[in-house]
Amino acid sequence: AGLGTGGPARIGQSAGLPEAESHRLIREALDLGINLLDTSPAYGGSEALLGGALAGVPRDRYVLATKFPPYQGKTVKQDPQDLMRSLENSLRVMGVDYIDVLQYHGVRPESYREVVDRFQPVAEEARRQGKIGYIGITETAANDPEHRMLEVALAEGLWDTCMIKHGILNQRAAQRVLPLAEEHGVGVFVMASVRRSLRSAEEALATFREMEAQGLLQDLAATPEDPLGLGQVGQPVPSVTRAAYQFAAQSQAVSTVLVGTGNVEHLRQNVADILSPGLSPEQMAYLQRTYGHLAWPT
Repeated sequence: AGLGTGGPARIGQSAGLPEAESHRLIREALDLGINLLDTSPAYGGSEALLGGALAGVPRDRYVLATKFPPYQGKTVKQDPQDLMRSLENSLRVMGVDYIDVLQYHGVRPESYREVVDRFQPVAEEARRQGKIGYIGITETAANDPEHRMLEVALAEGLWDTCMIKHGILNQRAAQRVLPLAEEHGVGVFVMASVRRSLRSAEEALATFREMEAQGLLQDLAATPEDPLGLGQVGQPVPSVTRAAYQFAAQSQAVSTVLVGTGNVEHLRQNVADILSPGLSPEQMAYLQRTYGHLAWPT
């Protein structure tokens, strides 16, 4: 598990959580054994909250990943040095000397080449200067659920890490992206395996009703007690969040599954879900058979 500071919760910012409570959440994540923290300048004050919470924590206790947003509105930023300025501001805000992983944030398929050609020389220079350790790239899940950008990117062998939306309702990464990541030795961050679709049984049922209305699912045996219909397999039914996190973590290509929350109890439950026994082969087969055709964007 890694702690994501974006998404709907933004480590408590969306709910107006006091700064001290966000700090407590981050420290709790460290105490639970989470050692990867993912953030971005685009996530409100998340970098500053991380910096405050990590003050005094030994630097070798965590892996810090942040991002460079390469767009200004709908167009790619023009000045290559924007990357270095963004990176140096992230270092200052978080109060660290280096960032383990710098990721291009939400790269769109149609502008992938422009983004890489413009900013990669600056990113490599930042690495030579010791300001970053590794370079990664993240997709834009809502606009690229088929992972078109990453299919091109991973084949080039430029990247140390990538971030994908992967889970029960977005299984297409298993066809091409995850094998490519394994082939090229790329670490995989999984985002949004639960977000806005599978956070609770009620939310899952509402999602499936929407899918049925769009003709994406038919005759699903979903109930409030078993929204995914896993009871058909004839084994104990896990909670919807446990099934979602376990499914996302099952592939050997996956390095970390990001969890995002503003609530300490939710954080503890998310970690317990990921650390619980994995789904059985029969459960995995059912989920792949039932939902494997989907590319759900939220």
